[in-house]
Amino acid sequence: MGSRRPDEERRGWLWSRVRRLAADEGLPVGTRHVCLTAAAVLAARDVVVYQVADHSRWEPVCVSGPVGDLVSEAQITLGEGPAADCMRDEHPVSASDLTAVEEVARWPVLGPFALSHGVAGILAFPVMMGAVVAGCLEVLRPTPGPPTHREVADGLLLADAATVTLLNAVPPPLGADPFADEVEARWASVHQATGVAAVQLDCDLATAFVRLRAYAYLAGRRLGDVAADVLAHRLEFRAEPDVEPDTRPEAGQG
Repeated sequence: MGSRRPDEERRGWLWSRVRRLAADEGLPVGTRHVCLTAAAVLAARDVVVYQVADHSRWEPVCVSGPVGDLVSEAQITLGEGPAADCMRDEHPVSASDLTAVEEVARWPVLGPFALSHGVAGILAFPVMMGAVVAGCLEVLRPTPGPPTHREVADGLLLADAATVTLLNAVPPPLGADPFADEVEARWASVHQATGVAAVQLDCDLATAFVRLRAYAYLAGRRLGDVAADVLAHRLEFRAEPDVEPDTRPEAGQG
């Protein structure tokens, strides 16, 4: 028998780390364990795995920590960033130093936001299902510097692992990861608020989602908080052109 190729050996080593993390928690292997492995191997502050919902929407399905939660939500609100470019252009994206002039020009809003939360570099690797880009594995790094060849290779292998877990993993029971439950609940509220806004605006879901994002950006608020206001009837979008959304006082206030 011939010896295994180096990439096959590395893939096996990465998967052994993923399985060990799952075994230590007593849980089935999931995308979160891929994220945690990527964070350790790629010297990351946080790791995010996104999945494309349709041609106009994408969202995180796994976030390893609070910085990744903030940066991923900001990218979706703004529609700019390495993850957006990676999924649109269907190839890895490296932003090794977000203070560099060229990176500021590429992402004039997202770059400073990420820097303000301790993220100095971002790597994004496409998550492929066959020939289709189904998402992205994004690595948020606390220090600037280009990735090594090994890190790029590991990022691609871990993106492949994310594909496998997205297709086959059993969701962890509710309460096994309270942070993940919180993130999932927030995005569920964004889905619901998008539907409500679509009815208010008499438009399709894609257009309603753009309006939610635009309002969050202009108001300087998190998308999830805007969604919560829509669901609580504190914010109502108007179908008439050039009419601002109606904001209402908190329940119980005069």
